[in-house]
Amino acid sequence: MRRLVFAFIVAIATVVSVRAQTDLLHTDPWARHDSAIASEDRHDVPQFTMAAETLGTPSEVSPLAAPVEDLFKKNYWFLVILDTKEVFTAPARWDTHDWLVLGGIAAGIGTVAAFDEDIEHAIRGARNNTITNIFDNIQPLGNEYAIGIVGTFYLYGEIFKDPRAKTTALDAISASAIASGIVTNSFKYVIGRGRPTDGKGAYNFRPFSGQDSFSSGHTTEAFALASVISEHYDTPWVQVTSYGLASAVGYARLNNNRHWPSDVLAGATIGTFVGKTVVHFNARHRQVKVQPIVGPNIHGVEMSLAW
Repeated sequence: MRRLVFAFIVAIATVVSVRAQTDLLHTDPWARHDSAIASEDRHDVPQFTMAAETLGTPSEVSPLAAPVEDLFKKNYWFLVILDTKEVFTAPARWDTHDWLVLGGIAAGIGTVAAFDEDIEHAIRGARNNTITNIFDNIQPLGNEYAIGIVGTFYLYGEIFKDPRAKTTALDAISASAIASGIVTNSFKYVIGRGRPTDGKGAYNFRPFSGQDSFSSGHTTEAFALASVISEHYDTPWVQVTSYGLASAVGYARLNNNRHWPSDVLAGATIGTFVGKTVVHFNARHRQVKVQPIVGPNIHGVEMSLAW
């Protein structure tokens, strides 16, 4: 019960605080989306790294036949399918620079993996009750608290007619389903890495065995949510808070000896990449609207593009 109450408070505080912050700065709720469209036309939209590096050219957008800003409309779930396609086909649109960025990230994860056991021992040595209590309360941001935050964004947007809050929730649902539900779970199953608690070391890999340490699902979820919120509410305060809490989720998994450091770093990368990709791809869809035209002497379809 205490966790549920805390989750509700966190969710309310998150929505209200990011809304207040952007209102204080007099930002246009749709300025970010308009900016994203213009940027993508120049092929410089941040998609992959936490440093906002570009990886590839977004695919062509086909207009949807109805608004997608409703969780219970079938067109929204069709958009989720398109999001999934966008994420998995992204490498086909990468250029040499993009592959170099990916190589650098992979090298970083590999370097950390080489020191996984040393880092794990250091974290274990620094563990105490105070640290554990703090991070145990933050850890659910990568699981049940995330659900509460997304739900609060959606309800806030629905009740107060705030399109940005609502699309934040919808993009977060899509990003979470792809990053955590598909990508990370696939890695877990295929790679089959043992957890620190197994006592067999950091390099115990048994593919398709049910071992599921790599990569961290909690961290993937936390960074997917953080990246979506940060893209929709593009202010330093929101970004620092979102990514800071997501990083704390990753450390909580290390502190509880549930993951190796490279598991957490990989999860953060997956969540960030998918979250950014989903937001920018969907922003382009939301600029295109198609609606039927029916009149006494005319029957047709009208397409409009906002920028």
